[in-house]
Amino acid sequence: MSTTTTPRPRRLWGVIGLVCAALVATGCGSASSAQEPPATEGSAAGGDGFDVTIGYFPLVHTASIVHAEQAGYLADGGIDAELTQTEGGAAAIPALISGDVDILYSNYTSVLLAAERGLPVVMISGNDIAADDHGIFVPEDSPVESLEDLEGKSFAVNNLQNIGTVALYAQLEELGLTRDAVDLVEMPNPDMAAAATNGNVDAIWQVEPFQTLARQAGLKRIADMFAGPAQDMPVGGWVTTREFAENNPEVIAAFQEALRQSTEDLTDNRELHLELVPEYTQISADVAEELALPDYDAELKVDALQSGADLMVEYGIISEELDVASLTVAP
Repeated sequence: MSTTTTPRPRRLWGVIGLVCAALVATGCGSASSAQEPPATEGSAAGGDGFDVTIGYFPLVHTASIVHAEQAGYLADGGIDAELTQTEGGAAAIPALISGDVDILYSNYTSVLLAAERGLPVVMISGNDIAADDHGIFVPEDSPVESLEDLEGKSFAVNNLQNIGTVALYAQLEELGLTRDAVDLVEMPNPDMAAAATNGNVDAIWQVEPFQTLARQAGLKRIADMFAGPAQDMPVGGWVTTREFAENNPEVIAAFQEALRQSTEDLTDNRELHLELVPEYTQISADVAEELALPDYDAELKVDALQSGADLMVEYGIISEELDVASLTVAP
């Protein structure tokens, strides 16, 4: 076994830089006030393992990678991991392509959009499935009581071309409404509750921990973001570059096993979330106690991901059909 991962060449920067700039310009990412990841003890590989930098957006869902490190699952697989917080969605993908991070957490829509634009990304592990930790919120005194009432209203998503947009369009279509029935507004998650309260937007999509914060701010939840045709949709997972995956199969296999163990520990384990989440996010233990827990699944659901990719074509987010199976690395 090699003791270090194969360095990532950067000779494609001329082309990749332009594509990455285009990805960010489309608004596929959301800003985050990141803080340093929590210090851990006993999980390093002692300098004898693979040096791997792992980027993650500080949501409740990414407790999976924090726990994988703290529990020693990454080190057990020979991975000497450095965890670093990133922006969400496609805004973080340039860091992956440039080699600043080796493995990245992202929503699947941003990954598929990157693949359609020619970036060499591959999905290596699942992480979470849509559940009731994603809600649609409006002000308490709003006349909006259901999705049907959103016609002609403004609706905030953290970016215009990611998984939330696909889920909303799918639900509108089921109701017989067109995509133009709702005016989508791009806004960072932390700003949404105040914008709704102040009347700057009619409705917002909130994912934990922002969903709990929205409730505490007095907003009311009118619907699940992922329901009807979007129910149980795979939301986010772990991605790397094709070159990194091909050059480092031992790392990929070890990472997949670590995520499997970590998500198994976290499933329905509120006590473990209460311990972890306040460490790497900017929410308090009191807020963490009210969180709706994610539905974890480390398996890559290729059929479901293909359905999501097909919807992206239908809704004009990507222009060409994608073969999702060719973009995955199975355990």
